[in-house]
Amino acid sequence: STRTSSSSSSSALTHGSLSAAAVAAAAVTAATAAAAGAPLHQRPRRISKLKHRAITATLTSFNNGVPLTNGNFSYTHKPPSESASNSSSYPVIMEPPVLSFYGTEPVPLPTRFAHIKRSLAAGHEEQIEASWARLLEALREEVEQIEARGSHIIPNIDFADITNAERTAQFQRNLKRYGCGLVRGVVPKVDAQASIDATVDYLETNHDFKTPPPQDPTCFDFFWSPAQVRTRAHPRVLEAQRFAMSMWDNDADDRMATRFPIAYADRLRIHGANIGGVGPDAAPANSDDANGDSNSTDAQKAALELLGDFTSSTVIAQVDNGSLERWEPDGYGRGGTYEAIFKGEWERYDPWDPTFRVSSTPDLYNGYGACSIFRMYQGVIALSTIDPGLIRLLPSPKLATAYFLLRPFFSPKNKPPERRDGPEWEAFLDASNWTLDRDHSTIIHGAVPGHAQRLTELWHPHLHLRRTLVNIPTLQTGDYIIWHPDLAYHITSNPNVMASRAPSPPPMGGDDDDDDDAAPPSRPVSVLVYVPAAPLTQTNALYLARQRKTFQRGHPGPDFDSTGSGLGSEASHMRRPGETEIAQIGGPAGLQAMGLAPFDVAPTPPSNSVGAGETEDVEMNGTGASSGVAGKSVTRAEAEVARLANIILFPDRYDFYMG
Repeated sequence: STRTSSSSSSSALTHGSLSAAAVAAAAVTAATAAAAGAPLHQRPRRISKLKHRAITATLTSFNNGVPLTNGNFSYTHKPPSESASNSSSYPVIMEPPVLSFYGTEPVPLPTRFAHIKRSLAAGHEEQIEASWARLLEALREEVEQIEARGSHIIPNIDFADITNAERTAQFQRNLKRYGCGLVRGVVPKVDAQASIDATVDYLETNHDFKTPPPQDPTCFDFFWSPAQVRTRAHPRVLEAQRFAMSMWDNDADDRMATRFPIAYADRLRIHGANIGGVGPDAAPANSDDANGDSNSTDAQKAALELLGDFTSSTVIAQVDNGSLERWEPDGYGRGGTYEAIFKGEWERYDPWDPTFRVSSTPDLYNGYGACSIFRMYQGVIALSTIDPGLIRLLPSPKLATAYFLLRPFFSPKNKPPERRDGPEWEAFLDASNWTLDRDHSTIIHGAVPGHAQRLTELWHPHLHLRRTLVNIPTLQTGDYIIWHPDLAYHITSNPNVMASRAPSPPPMGGDDDDDDDAAPPSRPVSVLVYVPAAPLTQTNALYLARQRKTFQRGHPGPDFDSTGSGLGSEASHMRRPGETEIAQIGGPAGLQAMGLAPFDVAPTPPSNSVGAGETEDVEMNGTGASSGVAGKSVTRAEAEVARLANIILFPDRYDFYMG
């Protein structure tokens, strides 16, 4: 997930669910600090030199090329003593606000990025320019189709039908066409309600956690709450992930095993009454700084106005799994993921071929919350009814991806008109108005080191974000919405958009349910758990070993605590689920997904057939229930991946080293 931290604008730019509210908050933070007269460009702790240079250049560009001084923009470190009481124990790390995501000018990057662009285009200039014209024409038709169909474009399938060949084939066809899909009824209602009740109790019992910031009050810095741990380990969730990952073209790659989904610790969204003294419905925290309270209120208003009901002056979408990494040779270039696009042959690009992604690096800059593993889908599971408006997706995994990858190579001949309609606007969008840059700049639109990719109306006008970002359908309890890692999306942080028909938790007033004086039930509570789908690979197993340690210690997931951001710890939290509860919920498969149990793969018995090879099936040790794959067989290649993962996760088990 992605969420803006009230103390760090870098938190606003993470990989999972960042909304445009975070961007507005960054601007308000900058203006607030300027008013306070704080020192400019104080070097933040643990921020990379490259990131600092890029952001500093951005601030300069917003002042018409004049370096900013005190009184223009600044940022400050607020001592913990000035924070709210329930978050005072956490250090505050402030980075310069990244203004480029909604400003008029994109971020100028170090000169090596101009060299990267030249290298990608070298020898393919004519092909790229011709492909751009074809792409814009195809996009025009794509936009019209998306706008005409709206939410109906998102395919759905009932969990009970994922073994139905006819329904599955139809779902797969539409999923691969539009990059997203909805699996209905994955988590049973009784299990979902139990998870909500346990999570509300978990929050009410434990108050030592960081308060969500006002600009994103529904996203909590929890990783091991009952809702998260139970949902990740649920056998139906694991089965839905196997089903979804099987939609990819997996036959060509023997370095991954989609039959073994791994759990990825991400955050969750909660909206309801005053849960644990925090959240969107909590009373304002006391502060010794009256001006700080006023500024916080202003920040919240600005953030909600920007995102709110999707009618603000700017719309921003996000693409996860890296930004600059998609152009860099050491990122996705390592596997040649987008090679066809950069050669001017975007028609040959297959977004569902994992071969080039397994060896790619999606996080070169150790970004806060940036996903560093290979995941096949980002996903959200609703544990309560979620009405439309919270999540919007751009259902174009091929054309939209090709567009934002090629956009930094082109510039318009004429400036955009003031009105975004009519003949002048159409002339601006026409391919004849766009030319391939021969002298490449350092700009890569919407991308800065350590943050997710951003798409904006100004920098990516041909995507028509207001027309193409479609609402997902109403999510019923237990529904699982998934989307391709290259798909652009928009998640609101406005608590007013959250569900209104969620179940209510039991009263927290006492043990006697019949007490007439007990407190009335709280407002409905709605919960969304971020549950990406990721296969077992060597790299993912290495991450799983690190994540297992954070689970056992009650610390944030590795991707969320790499910068010393001060998210705190759940180590002391009462009723934090452990290995025993995972075993009770998910059995051996749930333990395997968390790296807590080895993957049981046995060698194939001697075969009488001739020519048995890598694709020959081998049987799992034990019964289907113990293996977690319902008695299915795995290929020799999958068995080898599992054996390698066992060596990584359990180095003291010498039997795994035997052939």
